[in-house]
Amino acid sequence: MRQFCLTSAARFCASVFLFLGLCLCAHPVLAQKQEVTLSLGGVFSQSRSFHPVGAAQISGDYDLEANYGYRFLHANIAALYGEIEFVALPNRRVTTATAIVPKNYASLFAAPGVRLKFVPAARISPWVAIGGGYALYQQSAQFSNGQNTTNKFLNRGVLDFGGGVDYALLRCLGLRAEVRDLVSGNPDLNVALSSSTQHNVISSGGIIVRF
Repeated sequence: MRQFCLTSAARFCASVFLFLGLCLCAHPVLAQKQEVTLSLGGVFSQSRSFHPVGAAQISGDYDLEANYGYRFLHANIAALYGEIEFVALPNRRVTTATAIVPKNYASLFAAPGVRLKFVPAARISPWVAIGGGYALYQQSAQFSNGQNTTNKFLNRGVLDFGGGVDYALLRCLGLRAEVRDLVSGNPDLNVALSSSTQHNVISSGGIIVRF
């Protein structure tokens, strides 16, 4: 089932990279207004309580990220970007001693939003971002008791917010460090979770290409 989750995430990432590749080829006259960032990081582990009593431990996982940004407004003090954030979490393990839960699940997120970058002409530029969009959860076909079930896909909404720092290496190349929280509806863990939303806090670093 880990292989199945990884395959779904790989297909998603391939589609994202194809989309971003097309963006790189489009509108060459709009120099330096567009940027693509590819990042690698991880999501923090967490504990989710459920009714009537119990808790499920959700492991951390590495994450693959891609971000496309377009600058709409520019000033010395700040610049405003529209962005689309893509995140794939291929395999988060689920364990609990008091219920039957899926062994793992995969997550995919796509969230358009806006990003406000401060002192954009400086070598170091902090920024904040907020957006919202689509979350897809894929439950594993195997439960903790060994029972096989039909693979399940669950569609949710997601709120994306966070912040980070960009470091300019060259005019068209830079580095990014960021932390985001993807707040979505719950994945299907086969238990009645005590909260209706789940925080997916990710931390990552990557390379920015501007064009």
